[in-house]
Parts: sequence; structure tokens; C-alpha cells
Amino acid sequence: MARTHDLGHLLHISAEAIGRPGQRRFRLRVVNGAGFAASLWLEKEQLNALGDAIETVLEDEGYEYVPLPPDDAPPKLEAPQSFDIDIQLFQLSMGVNAEDRRIVLIAADGPPDADATTGLTMEFDYRSGYELRQQIAEVIAAGRPLCPLCTAPMDPGGHMCVRRNGHQREL
Repeated sequence: MARTHDLGHLLHISAEAIGRPGQRRFRLRVVNGAGFAASLWLEKEQLNALGDAIETVLEDEGYEYVPLPPDDAPPKLEAPQSFDIDIQLFQLSMGVNAEDRRIVLIAADGPPDADATTGLTMEFDYRSGYELRQQIAEVIAAGRPLCPLCTAPMDPGGHMCVRRNGHQREL
């Protein structure tokens, strides 16, 4: 039977990459008001798509980020190092609660019809979404540089560029 955890409004959501460029793993770390913490492992492409989707929502909703004065800023919560749930994402969906100005995420570690699927629902405000989008962009950019000729990631130990070695067919 599938288990679903409704985390409600998040106090903390962050993205990080673990490992060396070319061998990194990516995850979201989330904490709700009750202190329930989850680690959601995902592919780089999934993380990048989430960032793009958040950016689109914020643009569509007309959100404008205004930095808070230091005295008004809420205390920064440290990301947890231990988690109540630690899952590899199979599926990640995003929606919008426009009335409350929140972004809603629905995550699962398996298909909806699987018996042992763990699902999570959570939401965070537009400000947190904006900050997460910026963090995702930084995490993605910290990876391997792209080859200017073929746009493939370049490894630190060398790069076999198909356009440079003559094996790329022009379309």
C-alpha cells in the first residue's frame, strides 16, 4: 500500500550537489514546521526542470523578489543532516496555490499504482521558491563546463569532442 506524507508548509527547502563534478548526486532537503525532514534524491535534469518550472510560475504570477532588510529577515534554518525519509525520486510534480501564493510539490519514489510507493506533498511560499530557483541555478552551474563546440560536459581528465575530431555529421 502506498504511503503519503503531507508535510504542509515547509520552513526549509534547499538544493545541493554531493560529489565531484561529473560524479555528483543531487537532492532537495526539506523540513516542515513539526521538524519532519526529508531528503529527495533526483537527477540533475529533474532539478534543472524544477528550477525552470518555478521560474515560469513566478513570472506568470507576477512575483517580484524584494530582499528583506536584515532586521526583518527570518532566522536562517540550517539544513538537516539526518532525515525521517530519504528517497530517490521516481516522479515529481508541481502545482500552484495562487490564492495562498504558494508552490506545491508532489513527490514519489515509485509509480502511483505500486504497493510500496512513498509519496510526499509539500508547499512553500513564492519567496522560498525564488530563493530555491537561485540556489538550483548555482548548483547546476557548479558542474563541469560545457564544450563550446559540441556543448557536451568536459571531464577534468580530458574531453573527446565529436565536432573537433571529425566524427560529427552535419544535419
